[in-house]
Amino acid sequence: PKVIDFGIAKAIDPYQAGQTLFTQQGVLAGTPEYMSPEQANLDAGDVDASSDVYSLGVLLYELLVGALPFDLKELRQKGLAEILRIIREDDPPPLSHRLKTLPSADEIAQQRDTNPGTLRRQLRGDLDWIAMRAMEKDRQRRYSSAAELAGDIERYLERQPVIASPPGRLYRLHKFVSRHRWPVAAAAAVFTALCIGLAAST
Repeated sequence: PKVIDFGIAKAIDPYQAGQTLFTQQGVLAGTPEYMSPEQANLDAGDVDASSDVYSLGVLLYELLVGALPFDLKELRQKGLAEILRIIREDDPPPLSHRLKTLPSADEIAQQRDTNPGTLRRQLRGDLDWIAMRAMEKDRQRRYSSAAELAGDIERYLERQPVIASPPGRLYRLHKFVSRHRWPVAAAAAVFTALCIGLAAST
C-alpha cells in the first residue's frame, strides 16, 4: 500500500490549527516532489483545490514517463530552501524531453510495449500539453478542477482536440521577467545607457 499525501488536510480554523503543529502556517507537510508551488510557499495560506490538480499532474507525469518531473536524487541533495525554490519557480521539462534524458528510457519504453522513439512521439504534443497545464506554476492557467483535467484526458483518448495549449511567447516572456527581475532590469539599464551613448556620439 502507498499513501498519497498531496491531499493532506490543513486546518483553516485558528483554534483547530493550534491543536497540532503539523497544520500551522509555515510548517512543511507532505512530499516535496508532489507539492504545488502554493504548498512550497510556507508563508502562503491560500492553498485550494488547484493545488491537488498540480499534484495530480505530477502523478500523470510519473505514470506516462516513468519518472518524476525533477530528478529525485538531484533534488534531495539540495537544501530545503532550494528544493522549495525549484518547486515554486522552475518549470519541469516536457514529458518527451524528460524521457530523452533518462538513462532507463529503453526499460521504460519496454514496460509500455514500445521503443523510446515511438514513446517520445506519443508523448509529444497533446500529452505534453495536458501534463504541463496541470503543473502550471500560475494556478490561473491550470485546470480549474480534477474533473476538467480528467475531461481533457478523455478528449485525448477519444482523439478530440484538447483544451490544454502551450503558453504564448508573451506569457513566457512575462514569466521570465518576473523570475529574473534584477538581471533583466540591469540588462535593460545597460542597453538604455548604450543607446543613449550611441545617440550622443552620433
